[in-house]
Amino acid sequence: MASSETRGNAAPGARRRVVAADTTSGRETAMEPSIGGRLSELRRQHRYSIRALAARASVSASLISDVERGKVEPSISTLKRLAHALGTTLTYFFSEPSEPSGRVVRASERVALSATGEILENDSRSAIRTRGIRFELASPAEAETIEAIFGHYEVGASMGEEPVTHEGEEWGMVLQGRLKVWVGDEIYFLDPGDAIWFPSTIPHRMENVAKEPTSYIWIDTPKSF
Repeated sequence: MASSETRGNAAPGARRRVVAADTTSGRETAMEPSIGGRLSELRRQHRYSIRALAARASVSASLISDVERGKVEPSISTLKRLAHALGTTLTYFFSEPSEPSGRVVRASERVALSATGEILENDSRSAIRTRGIRFELASPAEAETIEAIFGHYEVGASMGEEPVTHEGEEWGMVLQGRLKVWVGDEIYFLDPGDAIWFPSTIPHRMENVAKEPTSYIWIDTPKSF
């Protein structure tokens, strides 16, 4: 790696971007992410503008822009400043992007479930909405003993008059609205931020008593869906 920002050819020993010819289009395709690409990716994940990152790292915005576009080969000292500003290490810029680990489930990737735990296809998701309840799996398939469910109840929606029981225990927190929870002979009203825990062997059921949709995160162990 060169000791100062350079344009054009990288210094001997610098990390080079590997490209391969796309025989179908005649274009070169990047096989390995560049330092600039890694920098841009992490900056966007932090939701920093180029100017904001420049201020945090005490470098110029134009330098960051040039690095991200591959026009400049940054020095080690510059990369150290950028790494510190982004809460990472120098190694990040020279490592391959990690494969999805199964630790993160994006909101757009949650799997819709029916009340019986059946995975719903796109054309049947509207059916569960018409009943006023929507369950989505918020934990990854790799989770062995816990199951996180994002629940959404429309106004007046409930699990029904009959309580349910099963093995294990559960914990839930209301995110929006107001949830009425029956646990045995006791009744609890949960507002946003309120949480509840109880053994799943106690008969329980829930109902949205707010004048708006109610949503929550519910965790069961062992898995119940």
